[in-house]
Parts: sequence; structure tokens; C-alpha cells
Amino acid sequence: MKRLSILLLITFLFASCRSKDSKTVKYPYAVKKAYNWDMNADPKNMIIAMNALKAFESRDTAALKTFMSDSVYLSVDGYELNGTRAEFLKAAQQEMDKYNSITINMDDMESVVSEDKSEEWVSLWYKQYGESKDGKRSSMSMFNDIKIENGKVARWTEYVRHPMER
Repeated sequence: MKRLSILLLITFLFASCRSKDSKTVKYPYAVKKAYNWDMNADPKNMIIAMNALKAFESRDTAALKTFMSDSVYLSVDGYELNGTRAEFLKAAQQEMDKYNSITINMDDMESVVSEDKSEEWVSLWYKQYGESKDGKRSSMSMFNDIKIENGKVARWTEYVRHPMER
């Protein structure tokens, strides 16, 4: 018991001697608004985002339409659209029409919500394989950030890492 008391005393002394400045962190850039993201345990947003991606993989704009907000912001590999659901679906259809097939292999995913509950996002990391209409095969590493508002996809930002030319 005496050893335990001494150990607790040493631990207490060590903890009390720590500098108060140890919690102060100076970042090289200032952030206008810190959202303080929390993991979202509710799977509904993940299901919405993944079903939207699955509809794209299946090249099914009718299914995709059910997951999209009335207005959508899209940013994909040098292309940007801030428009209606119909405009988004037209752009998606044009992309789908380039392929005979699309296959998605999911690597990782996460759903977050800002601490103040003002924003909800789903992030997806995956490989996309495709075969174009002319039979050419492609593969890309993808990262999607999908904003969910009122149970619908309101923003879809996609980052693409194309294979390097050798």
C-alpha cells in the first residue's frame, strides 16, 4: 500500500509540474471557422452518399436522381457546375455515356458532422475502373467529399489521381 501511495504522489507531482502552455498550439495558418468535426455514428448519410455513387457506377440517372438535392454543386477533375438537379444529371449522363462499364472498389469511408451540427459530409476513397466505348481500359484513385443537406446530396467534390505515364 505504501508503494502505491508513493507512486500516486509522484504521478500527482509530475502532473502538477507540467507547463500550462503545453495545450497552446500555434498553427502556421489561421482558419476562419473551426468546425470541430465529430464522427457521425448514424449510417444514413453514408448510405445516401454510397447509393449515389452506386447509381453512377450502374450508370443509372433515374436512381441517382433520388439522392440529389434540388440544387447541386459539382466539382470534378477540372469541371465545375453549380446548378439544378436536372443540370447535374445531364452532366452525369454525359460522363456515364463515355463508358461501357464502370466498377468501383471502395477503400475507405467516413461520415462526419460539425460540432455545431451545421454541416454533414461523407468522404469516400476508392478505385474506379472503366472501359470506354472504344474498349480502352482505365483506372483511377478517387476521393469524394459529399455534403449532405436534408437527406440529399447538395455538393459533390471529386478528386482524381490519374495513373502516371511511363
